[in-house]
Amino acid sequence: MKKKTRQILILNGLLILIVATAILSVNSGYARIPFSAAVRSIFQPHMEGTSVVVAQFRVPRIVLAVLCGMGLALAGCVMQTVTGNPLADPGILGINAGAGFAVMLFLTFFPALHIRTMAYQPIFAIAGGLCTTGLLYLFAKRNGKLLPIYFLLGGIGLASLFSSFMLIMAANIDNSSYQLVARWLAGNIWGTSWHQVLALLPYMLILVPFLLTKSNILDILLLGENTAISLGIAAEREIRLLLIASVALTSACVAVSGGIGFVGLV
Repeated sequence: MKKKTRQILILNGLLILIVATAILSVNSGYARIPFSAAVRSIFQPHMEGTSVVVAQFRVPRIVLAVLCGMGLALAGCVMQTVTGNPLADPGILGINAGAGFAVMLFLTFFPALHIRTMAYQPIFAIAGGLCTTGLLYLFAKRNGKLLPIYFLLGGIGLASLFSSFMLIMAANIDNSSYQLVARWLAGNIWGTSWHQVLALLPYMLILVPFLLTKSNILDILLLGENTAISLGIAAEREIRLLLIASVALTSACVAVSGGIGFVGLV
């Protein structure tokens, strides 16, 4: 079997698996709903009873889980290629922690904005993720080259640092808020509504296509930075663009789903 045919079969198989899992998830939960009623409520969201459970609670969670999985996996793929390290992951590199710390600052000092709209939360998360990446980039850049080992070690250190800051902040809030924050830091899509989906969707529509158009660049970067330069690629500029886009995508996902880890590593 040709490699291209095998890849197409694998991708189609995974797509069918995602659709099947989503269909099963619609009817998974405390309230057992007949499959026909669950499907009908998706297309008729203004129905009473069943439609509230399916269209307002379960479907948003499924959609958000798929979007965040897509975003974190793509970001992890880009980071592994750019850093030349198969262990690179947004969680391990401290991007999740940096974005989460920025979101905690936002929730602590600007609670009114959070109540009014979800639009600001991803912006703060992206700012935190980019600041973390900037510190990592400065630490790992030695003699004009990005050294993967320094990038990974610096990320582990920053992840621990920001996690400690978040624990200190969480210790100073009331018990009910602490439980909410603790669940969010561990990664959580419980209580998801269409507000979170709509807040994430613009970033997905912009950043995912952009990163997919860079697939050829990523393939060349796998050969090494020097080889990429000899083939006419502006490696330094491309690496910066890819890092910024992948960090922004990771941060936007973290803003609405919490610190879900290891998806990018897988």
